[in-house]
Amino acid sequence: MVSVMEATISLAIQITVLALLTIAYALKNRKKFRQHGILMTTSVLLHIITILTVMVPSFTSYSSGALGSGVISIDPDLIITLIHVTLGLIAVALGIWLTASWHLKTDLQRCFANKKLMKPTLIVWVIAILLGIYLYIRIWATILQL
Repeated sequence: MVSVMEATISLAIQITVLALLTIAYALKNRKKFRQHGILMTTSVLLHIITILTVMVPSFTSYSSGALGSGVISIDPDLIITLIHVTLGLIAVALGIWLTASWHLKTDLQRCFANKKLMKPTLIVWVIAILLGIYLYIRIWATILQL
């Protein structure tokens, strides 16, 4: 089980990622593509760290409790969790692919070829983060009786 401190640190990192995504988007609009790429790469790395250290253990613990009895109870939080996990995995996979194809190149023409995927990736990522914030509030507020 993930501790409240680990979950809170993960939440803080995800809010930081959301801020970095916003700043990176603004940099892209100002045609500062190298800085945009550096912030996006940083966001992907932070996202991967929180997925591996907090989200996977948390989901494993949550899903074993929710599905452990063999009886699946369909409740809104379970549906939101599954949507969050699905969108988060799609976002991180696309983020890894986009940043790996860029990997700090000085010639940005290959990046522009991937432009069609960038905005949908950003939208999916932001939705996944917002759902994660909602789940944090629901899960930890319930546990801590906030």
